[in-house]
Amino acid sequence: MFRKLFFGKNDSSKDAFDLSLGYSRLQEFKDYLINRNFEIFEDTYESLNWDEKTLLNDGIGLNENLSEEVFNWVNQRPDSYVANLFAACMQTRLAWIARTAGLGINVSEKRAIKFAEYLESAFDFLKKADEINDADAEVCARMVRVCMGLGLENDVTESYFNAAVEIEPNHLMVHLFMINYLSPKWYGSIEEMHSFADNCMQKSNCTLLIVLKLFAIVEEWVYYDMINEKEKKKQFFADASTKKMVYDLYDKYYSPKEGTLMEPYVFNYFAFLFYMFNEKSLAHKLIEGIAQKGIIYPWTYIGVNDNLQLQNLIRQS
Repeated sequence: MFRKLFFGKNDSSKDAFDLSLGYSRLQEFKDYLINRNFEIFEDTYESLNWDEKTLLNDGIGLNENLSEEVFNWVNQRPDSYVANLFAACMQTRLAWIARTAGLGINVSEKRAIKFAEYLESAFDFLKKADEINDADAEVCARMVRVCMGLGLENDVTESYFNAAVEIEPNHLMVHLFMINYLSPKWYGSIEEMHSFADNCMQKSNCTLLIVLKLFAIVEEWVYYDMINEKEKKKQFFADASTKKMVYDLYDKYYSPKEGTLMEPYVFNYFAFLFYMFNEKSLAHKLIEGIAQKGIIYPWTYIGVNDNLQLQNLIRQS
């Protein structure tokens, strides 16, 4: 259907950021997986909305404690596109664990090799999933992330992004993966990142995509630290035009008709920015409204790594 370019058991603490954002059916699918009810898992997955699929992939596919179960599944059902998709997500997770979150120059050669091996395996799983079923945006979305890690050319990565949005125009995760690819710490620039956010928001009537501009603002601030532009970083959140931009976006935001399970991404980014603007009461209101649904980024940039720390930060501010 779509033209794409190919190249060559213990859960964490209750306070940890939940990648599934508290998805209500997560345990149901974990039980299917652990009890080897693979066909039921696959059939039920097919009935989900795109935001549910995203959160399920994050909640199970990115949970390394379930790696044995996921790989057992794909080994038993190699022709299941769903099994291949989740195996790819798991390999991607293992790749990032092997690499660590450090800057590229600080990643050892041994870790870099392991990172590439896991991602190449993820690529193969996703390619097979796509060949079996090219109508699930999740497959294309996850491929964007893999392309970023492997450093594939922009046209390859864009081919998957375009295929995903042709299936689901407002698929939030593929947009977030693509803007990350275009960030200056990966393969783009501040200008490309902001341009992508502006274009996507202009084309869509889904206000979920406002988070792309918030992401771009935060990542610009982070980049100034990376390149040792200390004064730009120090003054960044004192800039009146940046503050006005965020307030204007906040006034424009309203809950979308689809993809509502992804709204915590929007509220987390708004809360982070308002916190950095010293608008603590508004940040507090937003975080209290999505209790226990904090996300890793952008909070980790200021040393907040779980929901308890996030709640304490907001309450003490």
